[in-house]
Amino acid sequence: MAAIAVMGVIRFLLTIAGVPNTVVKFASMTVIIMVGMIYFGAVLPTHRERLKAAYLLILPYMIVEVLALGYTWASGRQTIFHAQEYSFGVGIGAHTIGHLIGGLTWEPLSLFIVMEIVWFISSRGRRLIHASS
Repeated sequence: MAAIAVMGVIRFLLTIAGVPNTVVKFASMTVIIMVGMIYFGAVLPTHRERLKAAYLLILPYMIVEVLALGYTWASGRQTIFHAQEYSFGVGIGAHTIGHLIGGLTWEPLSLFIVMEIVWFISSRGRRLIHASS
């Protein structure tokens, strides 16, 4: 969670400093979330723990996104968080509300589904390794 939040702050500071979006995009919270999703999908033993982890992985992302969008909304200053390629052409208000709703519903549930797939594959792999030993 901390790594996601720190990367989000770095991303925000880079965009505020005027670094081009083509560079800022490499400060990716999504990559950290993906690594966490694979790791927790493989190591957490229960569905409930994986669901909780999915929400905890999305929480810092959602907080950073909503705060950065709030900054853009309040200041009128463009940031990468509301760049055309990330906002699907909607206004700042709809984009912010969309992150709030998505961060509590489909985003963590999407992570959970992928974590379940990772768990399924890794648990089958562990069984095959133990069976062949």
